Amino acid sequence: MMIREDRFGGYLVRQGLITRENLDQVLSVQRVVPEKIGQLLVREGLLTEDQVMQALSEFTGIPLSDGNGALLADPQVVRLIPEKMARRAGVMPLVRNKANELLLACNGPVPRAMLQNISCLAQAPVRLVLVTERRLRKLQQMAYAREFDTKIDFRTQPVNGEDPDAVVELLEKLMVRAISQNNVSDIHFEPERDSLLVRFREDGMLRRVESLPAAMGQKLISRVKVLANLDIAERRAPQDGAFAFRPARLKVEVEAVNLRVSILPVNYGEKTVLRLLPPYDEQIRLDALGMDEQSLGRFKGILRSPHGLILVTGPTGSGKSTTLYGALQLLRSDTTNITTLEDPVELTLRGVNQTQVDGGGRLDFASGLRAILRQDPDIIMVGEIRDTDTLRVSLRAAITGHLVLSTLHTNDAPSSFSRLLDMGGESFLVAVSVRAVLAQRLVRLVCAHCKQPRPVSRAELDMLGLRDTPEGAFMVQRSTNPCELCNHKGYSGRFGLFELLVMDEDLRERIMRGATPHEIASAAGASGNYRSLLEDGVDKVKMGLTTPEEILRVTME
Repeated sequence: MMIREDRFGGYLVRQGLITRENLDQVLSVQRVVPEKIGQLLVREGLLTEDQVMQALSEFTGIPLSDGNGALLADPQVVRLIPEKMARRAGVMPLVRNKANELLLACNGPVPRAMLQNISCLAQAPVRLVLVTERRLRKLQQMAYAREFDTKIDFRTQPVNGEDPDAVVELLEKLMVRAISQNNVSDIHFEPERDSLLVRFREDGMLRRVESLPAAMGQKLISRVKVLANLDIAERRAPQDGAFAFRPARLKVEVEAVNLRVSILPVNYGEKTVLRLLPPYDEQIRLDALGMDEQSLGRFKGILRSPHGLILVTGPTGSGKSTTLYGALQLLRSDTTNITTLEDPVELTLRGVNQTQVDGGGRLDFASGLRAILRQDPDIIMVGEIRDTDTLRVSLRAAITGHLVLSTLHTNDAPSSFSRLLDMGGESFLVAVSVRAVLAQRLVRLVCAHCKQPRPVSRAELDMLGLRDTPEGAFMVQRSTNPCELCNHKGYSGRFGLFELLVMDEDLRERIMRGATPHEIASAAGASGNYRSLLEDGVDKVKMGLTTPEEILRVTME
């Protein structure tokens, strides 16, 4: 049976999650906006997405997905159910479990007759698992786009790039292929002497996917410029733009994907990178990033500070912006004025005032931050502290009643203080304004569908610095026979390694005395206020989430 919105709303009232007035308000909005009551409650800020999904699971009796990156659709299972049938039923076939049941992702109850039809087609009993509507759409898009034929055969297509339809179709095939792969973040078009190399960055690693004729490659980049509203004739200067992609020529159903475009002149043409941006107000849960419970609790507590500076550090591509966006989603409310200064704006957040830094020099971080301070902010997010001027304004804002969140490029948390002092920060201001530093890295997750356990070896223990630990002390998960779900890589998805350094009086005194990063790390570790990235990585290996090689790859200096 399908769920009735008013009955679910009444359940939420009885559980004390919303008031009757809240329900009447949302039901009146629902008459105008055709959205589910749970979506409206989240949009109005009355409940979080987690609260809605937990309540829906209890109300319907459908178990809730754990939401980890292992929830993928097996291509062999996807083909059991016609796409139109799955979309009409609002389900997504995922895998067969150990009991030979067909696992179906859904966003709510499914009619019994439809489930019986699916069971007959699959010749297996079905079991439902509850996911968010956004997650369901993403699973459907990835699975059915993957089934679409995106092969490029220049034996049947012109290679001189003169046919505009061929160029349009080529770009759309590459885009659909990227969308269908799990965790592709960037598409690289790299001109060489006689070809155009196409590479995808998937789970943080670049992978070659095509090599196109040079003539076709130039037309392809021109097509990108047209979509991004850039100057086609300009080939000697960098250009930046954006566009929303939806196939116009290919007969495949995918939702619009927002992309940021960066074009840079190189030896043999223009290198073009397309960044796939997250959808509007995508929910980022801090507890789903990989932080352990103790660090997560302390980090959330520090975010509730009325003022001070909180830094997230790490190299480019380590997930700093994602962590900050998750923090802002946790902090936003009707009573809080949150303003950001970013370059660029990666994710548009509801209820947050976001400002884009102007590359032309009219609005930089320092001048923008001064302007924001005249806007009566409670919380300020500065995309990156890059220079002395921005640092000094940020420090003064942090000690005058504002909570400031920002990023910094350092290898670890203890090194942040030396970096701030080298940039011109006064030791006293740095010591009293900084509340905490969170350093992080991203590592790949072992594919949940093809990983196999085996005892840890002596070489792996030495690799992790556990020389006193006996061989076979714990199990290591590895993919010895990578499957189709992870594109035969053995890894699927990424999560974070974190080290959280929390300030206390002892650390403040040491910073004012000019302590070295090693001294700061030793003192913080002795007081229980610090765990290194490597220590966190060792715990993640013991939990079977990743491999020793991955930990070494991101933590080795």
